[in-house]
Amino acid sequence: MKKSKKDNIADSLWCDSVFEERTYLLYKNLADTVDLPFIKSLLLHIAYDSQKHSAILNGISQSIGGSRVKAKDCEKRLSKSWTVIDEISQEITDEKKTLVDSLSSLAKKLSLLESAMGEEYYALARLKTLQRMTEMIRQSYNVDLEDLRDVFETIIKDEEIHLELLAKMKKFLAGQQVKKADTTPAVRYENPDAWRRPIADSVYEDAL
Repeated sequence: MKKSKKDNIADSLWCDSVFEERTYLLYKNLADTVDLPFIKSLLLHIAYDSQKHSAILNGISQSIGGSRVKAKDCEKRLSKSWTVIDEISQEITDEKKTLVDSLSSLAKKLSLLESAMGEEYYALARLKTLQRMTEMIRQSYNVDLEDLRDVFETIIKDEEIHLELLAKMKKFLAGQQVKKADTTPAVRYENPDAWRRPIADSVYEDAL
């Protein structure tokens, strides 16, 4: 039997909620393995935002009528983003002792993840989808179109901030590498160019 628009929207929101919970756990686990206080604080900031998003999206889904899909169905729907989380989670497990050295690479993947989710919420926040959601929950709650739009715009803004924080993290890590190279004892006859490392670009668009 073909699903109604109501069921499709509820399923979509619930899957996004499940994904945000996975994202929270990913950032939290990553923060737990990092000794650099500044980097840890940025990761925890994003982690708790993701947990907040999960609760909000689940609440809206339940208000519409709830979802009957399973996690494996969400994995199919969010296949690319789901794969990125699986890959990063495996890297965290495999590289706990050398994780700081691979954080810049992880930050690039996380930026792709945040960009993908930002696009997901932007699509949900389009006028027609918002109108349908508003109509579905209006009977139970005193909500109008602008109230619901504000909720999604807040989540989208958070995703944009996450990209900015990841860019700062990459820049900070690049600075740490340069500092480490500058304080390494000079080796006789060593080629100076071998010690130079490029500083990661922190331009917002390049994080995508």
